[in-house]
Amino acid sequence: MTNYVLLDPSKHQKLNVLPHSNFSQSAKQHLAAVSVNEFANASTNFPVVYMKDAKVGKMRAISMLGLQQGINLFFSEKEWLATYVPATILRTPFELGPDPTADKTLTLYIDEASDYVSETDGEALFEQQEPSQFLQSIQQNMAGYYQSEMQSHQFTELLLKHNLLVEIELVLQFEDQEKNKLKGLYTINEAVLKALSKDVIFELHQQNFLMPIQAMLASLSQVNRLMTMHNKSQQRKIVGIKMRNTQADDEFS
Repeated sequence: MTNYVLLDPSKHQKLNVLPHSNFSQSAKQHLAAVSVNEFANASTNFPVVYMKDAKVGKMRAISMLGLQQGINLFFSEKEWLATYVPATILRTPFELGPDPTADKTLTLYIDEASDYVSETDGEALFEQQEPSQFLQSIQQNMAGYYQSEMQSHQFTELLLKHNLLVEIELVLQFEDQEKNKLKGLYTINEAVLKALSKDVIFELHQQNFLMPIQAMLASLSQVNRLMTMHNKSQQRKIVGIKMRNTQADDEFS
């Protein structure tokens, strides 16, 4: 259970942060949020789709790390089984949250319950209540993350504005003949994309959004990779996966 609290030099003076090793905190994480500037790298490893964030009711881009809740197929005790690690995993144990001293401002929070937090080993966060060089680098990285989130918001708004998202579901066929449907996934509506006007295409090009759109479409092939990885590590085997466009009510691969 995470416990994110405002990072406070008076309270966290003695805290250190351990280096990431095998990303064990993500072992039961089958989804990971990604920002638009991650799509190119993420799409070569994971399916990148949209889901609606139940907490805020907004669409959010995510990478699929597994096909069943609580199972991250890319985690192993020895090594991370992909060439890319989503930034949301790398940020642990830090996150951005509201600044209680300034309206509409974000500041740094830390997960006090994280295994990466220690009072004996790791990188010190503060030196005489001043941010250490390590913490300053974290603050700079989080500032870059904030900018990425703003760009991701613009990208998502454009997708919604031009009706470029379409809902799909994945139908998992297990060897025992049972089926499991993964619903609430959204990808690029290729029919709408092909029908866009030249002006809209130019708008997307000007904002460097055509590449992440193509990356999302290409990433769907990684579903087959997930099935292969699932079958290597799980007893209950999947014999096939079908994607279904819920609007057109048809299946495709």
